[in-house]
Amino acid sequence: MASVDRTLAELIRAFPCSYPTRTQALHHVLVVLGAGYEWRGGEVVQRFDSDELGCLAVHHQFKLSEEQIRHLRERGSEATQERVDGACPAEHLRPLAAELARTPAPLGRDPYPASTLAPLFNIPQDAAADWVEAAREIASVVVPLWADPSECELATRSSFTPGQRAYVDGERDRALRLLGLRLGPQTLSDEGH
Repeated sequence: MASVDRTLAELIRAFPCSYPTRTQALHHVLVVLGAGYEWRGGEVVQRFDSDELGCLAVHHQFKLSEEQIRHLRERGSEATQERVDGACPAEHLRPLAAELARTPAPLGRDPYPASTLAPLFNIPQDAAADWVEAAREIASVVVPLWADPSECELATRSSFTPGQRAYVDGERDRALRLLGLRLGPQTLSDEGH
C-alpha cells in the first residue's frame, strides 16, 4: 500500500536536500509534471523502480578530486565539506523523514505551473481517502500562489510570447476546472478564485 505518509517519507529519505518537508514532497508528487508519479489502484505511486541511491548519487558526481581541492587551496579558497566528501548537505534530515512526511510547512518556492496532466488534476474516483486529503492540502497551498504569482513568476511570464502566455493560462484554467470538479468548487473559491 502506497499511503501518503509512506510515499512522502520515502521521497524525503531519498532526496532530503530537494524535498525536506511534507509540503515540498507533496508538491513534487502531485503537482510537478513528469516527476515520475501516477495514479494506480487509487494511490499515487512511482512509475519506475527507484535505484535506491537518491541524491547521494548526484552529490557524489560533484565530489571534487584531490587535484581540484589542492588547486582551490593554492588559490586561497576552500571547498565545502559536501564537495570534498560527496555527502548530502541535508543528510541530518534523512533519519527524520517519517516525521517530516507528516509535518506541513511553507512551500518556500514558486509552484510548478498547473498542468492537466499532473496527478493533482486527475484524481480518480477510486482514490484512497488519504490521497484525496493530500490533494486538498497541496491545492490549498498552490492555488493561491497561482492566483497571486510572485515577482519572479511575473518576470518569467513577461518573457513569454502572447501565444505561450495564452497556452499557460489556458492550461492553468483547464487544470483548475478539473480540480474543482473532483474536489468541489469550494476548493477554488476558498483560495480566492
